Amino acid sequence: MLTIAVLNQKGGVGKTTIATNLAAAARLDGRRTLLIDLDRQGSALDWSAARLVGSGLEGLATVKADKALAIQRFREITDGYDVVVLDGPPRLGDVTRSAAVAADVVLVPIQPGPFDLWAASETIDVLNDADAIRAELRRGPARRLFVVNRATMNTVLAREAPAAIATKGEVADVVIHQRIAFAEAAAIGESVLTTDPEGQAADEIRALYKAIAKPRRRAA
Repeated sequence: MLTIAVLNQKGGVGKTTIATNLAAAARLDGRRTLLIDLDRQGSALDWSAARLVGSGLEGLATVKADKALAIQRFREITDGYDVVVLDGPPRLGDVTRSAAVAADVVLVPIQPGPFDLWAASETIDVLNDADAIRAELRRGPARRLFVVNRATMNTVLAREAPAAIATKGEVADVVIHQRIAFAEAAAIGESVLTTDPEGQAADEIRALYKAIAKPRRRAA
């Protein structure tokens, strides 16, 4: 089972948009997929409820769990799934830490700009705490992957953001741009992969999913 936690202590960076579309990508890839909404606001759960019968995303399960989950409880909930996506809350704390402990990959969306880069340091501190707990459980550290999200096309900030974020850790090759297609798909409980599968937004999500689920092997 692959567990992806989409985490960042800063609100408004597009965690739910990334999480829902990655869950959709996994489902469309033929994986038994579970999306866990860890935010009390329940946006991912609302997204799922808005979906009409007959959608291409049928079979994509969504549950809400806005309290910290022990590893044993997490395993009970996720038993039988191939991919689990955790949509993290807009704050640091026990829920975020428990998600990082459970995850194989922690995806950190960051918008271009200095404020998001500064805020990333607090998220990294929580991930370090989670890795210490993982070590006690005899598990290695989770893979950390940063992704530039909600970037404005053809701006200096968008072009320079990947290099700036690279000082924090591994950065995804793909940049997710601010596109109306994401909001339009979310409003009806869908993904850009189902509403406009040939569009640029869908291409970006597919590239991000591939970077997470099918990482390139390093040369020997």
